[in-house]
Amino acid sequence: MTHIRLRLTLLTVLSLAALLLLTSVLLGMQTTPEESSYAREEHTVVRTQTISASRGRILDRNGVPLVTNRTVYAVCFDYFSWSNDTRCTVIRNTLALLDAHNFVYEDGMPVTLSAPYAYTAEQDSAAARRMSQFLSWNGLEESLSAEEAIASLRDVYRIPEEFTELEVRRVLGVLFDMVMADFSYENPFLVASGVSMEVVSILSEQQVDYPGVTITLLSERQYETTYAAHILGRTGLILAEDSEAFEAQGYPMDAIVGRDGVERAFESWLRGIDGERMVEAGDSGGIVRVIGETPAQNGGDVYLTLDISLQKAAEDSLALRIQELREEGIEAGGGAAVVLDVETGDVLALASYPTYNLSTFQENYATLAADELTPMFNRAIAGTYAPGSTFKIVTAFAALSEGVITPETQIRCEGVYTYFAPNYLYHCWVYRDYGRVHGLLTASQALQESCNCFFYEAGRLTGIRAIDRYAGLFSLGEYTGIELSGEARGIVAGPDSRDGDWYAGDTLQAAIGQSDHLFTPLQLANYTATIANGGTRYAVHLMDHVERAGEILYEQEPEVLNTLDFSAEIYDTIREGMLAVTEDGTASTVFSDYPISVLGKSGSAQVGTGRANGIFILAAPAEDPEIAVAVVIEHGAAGNNAARVARDILTAYFGDAAISQDTP
Repeated sequence: MTHIRLRLTLLTVLSLAALLLLTSVLLGMQTTPEESSYAREEHTVVRTQTISASRGRILDRNGVPLVTNRTVYAVCFDYFSWSNDTRCTVIRNTLALLDAHNFVYEDGMPVTLSAPYAYTAEQDSAAARRMSQFLSWNGLEESLSAEEAIASLRDVYRIPEEFTELEVRRVLGVLFDMVMADFSYENPFLVASGVSMEVVSILSEQQVDYPGVTITLLSERQYETTYAAHILGRTGLILAEDSEAFEAQGYPMDAIVGRDGVERAFESWLRGIDGERMVEAGDSGGIVRVIGETPAQNGGDVYLTLDISLQKAAEDSLALRIQELREEGIEAGGGAAVVLDVETGDVLALASYPTYNLSTFQENYATLAADELTPMFNRAIAGTYAPGSTFKIVTAFAALSEGVITPETQIRCEGVYTYFAPNYLYHCWVYRDYGRVHGLLTASQALQESCNCFFYEAGRLTGIRAIDRYAGLFSLGEYTGIELSGEARGIVAGPDSRDGDWYAGDTLQAAIGQSDHLFTPLQLANYTATIANGGTRYAVHLMDHVERAGEILYEQEPEVLNTLDFSAEIYDTIREGMLAVTEDGTASTVFSDYPISVLGKSGSAQVGTGRANGIFILAAPAEDPEIAVAVVIEHGAAGNNAARVARDILTAYFGDAAISQDTP
């Protein structure tokens, strides 16, 4: 019986086990596909990733690449693994790491970096409005002073007590940017692009100390030349002062944009259109699958009018000649050289000295900012200088066109101009420097010898209003149309520049290029080009064309701003004088042996302190000009010192035709 009971018990147990197994299978079979899918997906999240578009390249007129792209490592904050408990420490440590490797993060919060804190944005600006939003979103009064705002925000974000004052301000600046950039699952926050492998290694090896900090690959600008820094410009995160304009165009606040130079001027062509990728990510942040994708569209390639070989020649010559002057005991400062195509307004070269290297700008910024010669200042378009005797051409055009003199009129130079004596005494340079006089001169001879007395009298007869009118026709004291930001307008001396406080003696000084006249080297070059081509003033431009994948998207056409209707007789008179300047006049020591004929005019403009500025303008070849050049050397003492730079530029432009002579 016992044996039978055991067998029955075993059979019962086995039957119950089989029944349970069958029940489990049946229940599993009754689970709906939707329930099964939900069980699988409850540990994943759908995320939208941005596919960054590459920025267009920048090339010179001959297709030589100047700025391209490279793939670099970037540091980002990733919301997926971000913690509010550690965020302030993570931000501080990340900034410190970047600082240690020469990468300075510039935030957009419009508050000074150090106490006593003050707002840096105007009250109704976009930056000020965003600051008000930031305070409001954090439950604070928008009317708080900068000092109160920093103190209150420190409490809101629970910034640790041990943080220094500067660390607090910088952490808040990053938090401000993160909020403005809508930091979220869909929007990682870019902290730094182009970081070194050393930074990548530290973040990878010490990941536990940087929770929420990730490394990603991005496209970054690569500079293929060490020249043209003032022209090409830089890219970076949107600055506070530019935020309103970019915001109106729909840019996200963490976008990389052109900050200055060509990068800024042609931003709309260079920028690409980002794509999107929708992915399913697991708990660990890894991608489970790609759901869908919209590809990115890269920016257009911008071809400039610039000839990089000519740009190199201009920059090298400026640096060399200025250094030579300093070795001779002449304390020359900075300088600029501009080369234009006289028939189109194309900028062939636009050099400013001293300059800098865009590739090392970030690490050299402190040194550049402290340099007394301001290497980041673009003297070619923003520096303004008295034109000196180069302005005498304007006075000659005005006097001849108004009929107060003819090409045959002779005016006597006696070394001292005495029309207003005894109250005014003005001297000719040849009398002041050598005790000599020029005697009787026509207009072309006066240009050849740069006679002050001739142009004192011509200026008096013509009058300041007429002189100013002709200066305006030549674009002096007017914007040239160049696409770069930061161009100075300059000043044409006259009653308007002094609110009517003008005297007869002022006209004499204005007639020879002194007084209040202030023009940029670019204006002087455009003025020269207008003379050289027979009176057509073109808008100056750097854009040649834009293309993408072989398709021309835009092509710049020459733009005529105005035409100066001078008679052939007047033009021939001016041309005769400018040609004589280089053949046996004031610049003959530089050009008399040059195999290409040159129209030129030198100038030595007096300044408040130190040596005079050296200025030279030219167009060549004289019989059918192709290019116009203007060179300015601060405290260069004489126009002929600038003329040597202009000659080097001609040699680079004309090549074999100009190399047969020895460099003077």
